[in-house]
Amino acid sequence: MDRDLAIMNPLVSTSSNDKWLRELMFEPLVGIDLKGRIQPNLAESWEVSSDGKVYSFRLRRGVLFHNGQEMTAEDAKFALDYTLNPANGAYGRVQMNLVERAEAPEKYLLKIYLKGPSAAFLSLLTSIQAFSVVPKGSLQEGISKPTSFPPGTGPFKFVEWKPQQHVMMEPFSQYRGGKPLVDRLILRVIRDDTVRFTALRTGDVDMAVRIPLEWARQMADGKFRGLGFTEIPHAGLHRLQFNVASPPFDNKKFRLAVAHAIDKREVLQAAFHGFGRPTSQKYPEGHSWHIERVPTLPFDLAKARALLQEADYKGEVITALTGQNTLDQTVTATIQAQLKRIGMNINLEVLDSGAIDDRVRRGLFTFRFSSAGFYADPWVTYARDVMCEADPGKRISNNTGYCDKEMDAILKRAETELDTRNRRELFKEILTKLVQDVPEMWIGFSPRFFAYRDYVRGYTTDDNGSFRWWGGGLNQTWLDK
Repeated sequence: MDRDLAIMNPLVSTSSNDKWLRELMFEPLVGIDLKGRIQPNLAESWEVSSDGKVYSFRLRRGVLFHNGQEMTAEDAKFALDYTLNPANGAYGRVQMNLVERAEAPEKYLLKIYLKGPSAAFLSLLTSIQAFSVVPKGSLQEGISKPTSFPPGTGPFKFVEWKPQQHVMMEPFSQYRGGKPLVDRLILRVIRDDTVRFTALRTGDVDMAVRIPLEWARQMADGKFRGLGFTEIPHAGLHRLQFNVASPPFDNKKFRLAVAHAIDKREVLQAAFHGFGRPTSQKYPEGHSWHIERVPTLPFDLAKARALLQEADYKGEVITALTGQNTLDQTVTATIQAQLKRIGMNINLEVLDSGAIDDRVRRGLFTFRFSSAGFYADPWVTYARDVMCEADPGKRISNNTGYCDKEMDAILKRAETELDTRNRRELFKEILTKLVQDVPEMWIGFSPRFFAYRDYVRGYTTDDNGSFRWWGGGLNQTWLDK
């Protein structure tokens, strides 16, 4: 792996690499499949009250923690209460801010009471970032950095952590889904891409994460014998973001001109070695929240030139922010060349990521290329980027400064609408309006890759590149040698 573990608290610091590691040992109440559909996990079923404010979860019987203790609703309540306590610094506290309280009225029944209805709430529980279930009393209140992991319910149990070297785990023989098929799991920290790939080619490791795309291209072309790979096809969503609160992109015609001038396939080819899939929304085809029959902005240079003329563009220099990494600069240079075809004079300003973030938060930019992802629930995915913020000069999550009262009203309805069919219609409205207003332009998805020796069998992952997900992962992987 390319990064080390941070701390040994499963409810604190559960982003990025820490999340992927801990998913091997800890589990959320519910799961999610590759199409974005919520599935039973530690909870075998659930019911939602008619007012949408009470969620009742029936927990599986006979689920064991790594110490042999049976999981009950008291354990789930403890984990959620710990998460809600601000003294503990739990990552999921913000996600769980709608929770009023939790109760365990029966041994296998957990009831969660919300302050108000939320259609997104169940989807938040598909990730250990909200909280995972640990034994009651296994974490001390106010202590964010315990000296060892508490027991989990996952397929692997913790053995040791040597910082900047490795994390070691072993199979949990009493895991409800069956004992994992490997004898031991050693997750080594190798930060350098070249060193990590060399270790794989020499057989020093069996699997490597985040293989650079140029090497993935060579593997796909059959140039590395003895190696296989698994593609994470929608690992990154790439987009252009316009500052809609300042000239020139406060003029919608400028934004539409750019959108019609971008050849998405050419961008993906240039930056991602032929990998990648163009998109006109934030969910890929096949996902449960991909919305059909939404208007798109096709590549059309004649239309782009006409819009630019209507916007009264006179050839002024327009500056785009770009990062210092090769990917960002390749993308923005390609876009610069594409916009030159319609007569736009684009200057690229190269800054480090911290400086770009600062400029964007203060609204001091014109437009920029950025990457993102999508969440289990579409409200979380779309609302954080486009809902009005109190101060457009201090942007928290709405980078573009877009603010439309009609859009806010539709989003607020979608937040509490519990009927899936009605909700899909609301998100069709949302997407249609975003395509028309174009505060940001979605270019496409790029993949990431796991590479491994050809004797590694059975490995699968999800769109987040998880080591273990609801449908498989390292717990269903074996070595055929």
